[in-house]
Amino acid sequence: MTAHRKVTVPPYSFHVRESGGGTPLILLHGLGGSADWWRHNIEALEREHRVYALDLVGFGRNRFFLRRSSLPLAFDELAALLARWIESEFHEPVHVVGNSMGGHVAIHLAARRPDLVRSLVLVNSTGIPFEIAPGAHLANLIVPRGAMSFARILARDIFRAGPTAMTVAFTRLLRDDARPTMRRLTMPVLLLWGERDPLVPLTYARQMLEAIPNARLVVIPYAGHVPMWENPRAFNDALLAFFRTVESSGTRLSSPSFSWTISGWTNGIAHREAGRDRDIVLIHGLGMSSSYFVHFARALFERGWSPIAPDLPGFGESRNGPSVGAAEHARILASWAGAIGIRNAIWVGHSLGCNAVAHLQRIRPDLARDIVCIGPLWVRSTPFRLFPRLLIDAFREPLAIFPHVARAYWRAGLGRWFVTFRRYGSDLRSEPPSVARMIVGRDDPLPDRRLITSLLFVRGAHACHFSYPQETAESIALGHAVKEPLHDPAHDEDEKSEDQSDQRGHPLAGSAGDSEAGHQPD
Repeated sequence: MTAHRKVTVPPYSFHVRESGGGTPLILLHGLGGSADWWRHNIEALEREHRVYALDLVGFGRNRFFLRRSSLPLAFDELAALLARWIESEFHEPVHVVGNSMGGHVAIHLAARRPDLVRSLVLVNSTGIPFEIAPGAHLANLIVPRGAMSFARILARDIFRAGPTAMTVAFTRLLRDDARPTMRRLTMPVLLLWGERDPLVPLTYARQMLEAIPNARLVVIPYAGHVPMWENPRAFNDALLAFFRTVESSGTRLSSPSFSWTISGWTNGIAHREAGRDRDIVLIHGLGMSSSYFVHFARALFERGWSPIAPDLPGFGESRNGPSVGAAEHARILASWAGAIGIRNAIWVGHSLGCNAVAHLQRIRPDLARDIVCIGPLWVRSTPFRLFPRLLIDAFREPLAIFPHVARAYWRAGLGRWFVTFRRYGSDLRSEPPSVARMIVGRDDPLPDRRLITSLLFVRGAHACHFSYPQETAESIALGHAVKEPLHDPAHDEDEKSEDQSDQRGHPLAGSAGDSEAGHQPD
């Protein structure tokens, strides 16, 4: 029995045609297509598999260009969306088959979440720039059998998608070189290719064979770019034989690989994540977004954590949200965490993100078993006195962080930055939480060292997690950061009078008494 249903993975929805029984099998159509591209295959495939033929976001029943709807997502974004659906829908890994652009998406999905993909089949897939073999496109201009009947379906689907969606998706196909991603594929891969494809000729399949480990090629005779339509019997036989081989061999599945793109939207909040467990939550500072955690998240991921980082309302990909203070941000984060199933995690705040994390721990201790503050900004004086220190810090950060800063501030706008900062103002003058672990870059001029007790020091300035991600991650994962004594102003004056030359670094960064010999491991 065939069922048609609409699947929602916030903030997107897409249509699925579902039938059969057995190991789950997902079919992804090509550019401008729909689930109807597989109409000659589903009957044969559903005898051995539970078949899910999708209309990808922006195409098929999901879009009619005269109505307002979403444009096609970028390949990695669509892969993240599909990964979230597979993870929530199925209790076992799935076979994934993608034709043309659908194969391109499938490559990103399988590389991103190899633990979700049992096997991968690329059918005349894109993923290698078209300029590689221009002459091969001209050699296959003979129209394969079945192409004219397929043209009617294609014309309808292209009309549904509309010129804008087609142009956006086609431009991405031309520009994206997926070979570096292909090299990360670890599951069994079948390249199923029509021998007379004028769009993605056989020479591209041979290039993919060189790039993909564990891949083999089967050529479908009397077929072009859509062999599943032009020679369905040969296509179905080759596909089912491959699946039987994979399932009988008991191939061991790989662990997830690291990726730090937007993975989803829940309650209006976008987030990035790597891994499955969501056991450590990263909250960015004022005006920033989750993107600048990329190096830090990778370092945590390599240590066995599964980091997840939301964009606070008003910033990053959640920039349409309101400008609110720390307490309201905490309430919003609590609702978001509950909606996606985060429980008993470690919450790490950076800069003003520390204030939101501290509030969240007070109102929902069940969500946070531990809180860590990197570059905390609780101060005794007026918060606006932090601005000169921000300028000092700007000269101590690596140049690589500034593209993240510029992009985040451009998206949010300076007006929103100042409004949010003012709403955090009273919270900055409150007492810092006694239960939090405080991590500070040695060259960070912003934290008030007289107010905040028990600091753990790592190398770097305010964005130490960006410039020294491994050391900062180590301080969280293993507690190997160096613990230094608090600064006593009177002691500092004594040291100055004894030996001015012993002063090292910036006047707020430490006194001569904090020498390397005086460091005690935590």
